Amino acid sequence: MNRAQYIFLVLLIGGMSALNPVAIDSFLPAIPDIAKELAVDPGTIGITIGIYTLGTALGQLFYGPLSDRFGRKPLLFTGLTLYIVTGLAASFAPTIELLSLARFGQGIGAASGRILAMAIVRDKYDRERAARLLSYMMAISGIMPIIGPAIGGILITYSSWPAVFVYMATFALMILVISGFFLRETLPEKDMNALKPFHLAMNFKTMLQDPKFLAYTACTSLSGVGLMAFLATVPNILINTLHYGTDGFAILFALVMACNMLAAFVGGKLVMKVGIDRLLGAAMIFAGLSSLIFFSLAAAGIMTAAAIIIPFTLFKMSDAMIGPQATAGALSPFPRMAGAASSLTGSIRQVTGAGAAILAGLFDDGTSLPMGVGILLAGIGPLVIYYLVIRPQNSK
Repeated sequence: MNRAQYIFLVLLIGGMSALNPVAIDSFLPAIPDIAKELAVDPGTIGITIGIYTLGTALGQLFYGPLSDRFGRKPLLFTGLTLYIVTGLAASFAPTIELLSLARFGQGIGAASGRILAMAIVRDKYDRERAARLLSYMMAISGIMPIIGPAIGGILITYSSWPAVFVYMATFALMILVISGFFLRETLPEKDMNALKPFHLAMNFKTMLQDPKFLAYTACTSLSGVGLMAFLATVPNILINTLHYGTDGFAILFALVMACNMLAAFVGGKLVMKVGIDRLLGAAMIFAGLSSLIFFSLAAAGIMTAAAIIIPFTLFKMSDAMIGPQATAGALSPFPRMAGAASSLTGSIRQVTGAGAAILAGLFDDGTSLPMGVGILLAGIGPLVIYYLVIRPQNSK
């Protein structure tokens, strides 16, 4: 593969993995308007982020094994089509129940992007090279969280909140067309047994009995809790409580995600020099310290934009280095089951994140403490796992 082809692959899988941030980040500025029109409080709309994430968790369980059996492209087209249809359905939702149902379906469709992108990377590259490409993928998909809130805010200003869901469907349609013309099937050999219940159960059992898979998956899952707690509560705090408006919210959120994208790109460069585990160790120390700072400020009742955005930005930069490396570490023992392995680790991460978003939405009281608890867990949990499990395993 020449340099131009490699860059195109990075951009394409970055776009595939961006389905999730497009569906979440452009939605955030619309939360207050949707809450008013559907006559519910903003915390309830925040819960729909958790419901959407549960959909992605469910979808991720199936896309991997199905793609091991039928190939990556057919399952990508199926997921993109579902994403488009349910996104358009959400734009017409008259009640919170129907909106939640549409978002759940959209989550199932969105799962195809990240899972199949990871499987494609694992089809083509080994451990460190896969981690580098996953970091670049995160950097590219990180563009959408930077511009997503701004796009959502513009659409709300000049149209209304249903336009946000039309934008999501349009983005997915673009990925579908580009993939149809330019993406080649990467699965080297179809696994004819991939969907047999016993075979599938044994594959999952093998993964769940592998200490490295469990440790790396636990790290990436707990690390993601911080982001989901943040997403479920920060729009209400910045827009309603601190009165920054949709424009101010978009600017602050873009700052966070720009730093996240930069950190993901740097992580992709560093991993080839220092290796997965050394980079993980350093990133987790940084994440633990920044999460402790965030929680301390929240517990002290210091609720300003700076007290929220600065420590969370530092935490998210660490998470940008933890996620790709931990994911590559989890997938590396299973080169012949890359689809199933990416499904299982992705699903566990999404279930964990969905729980965090739902709990943060339920306990949303207009302060930063509920998200502070989630961010503290996300910072300290992976650090403990790394030093108690991963580091001792790799020193043997």
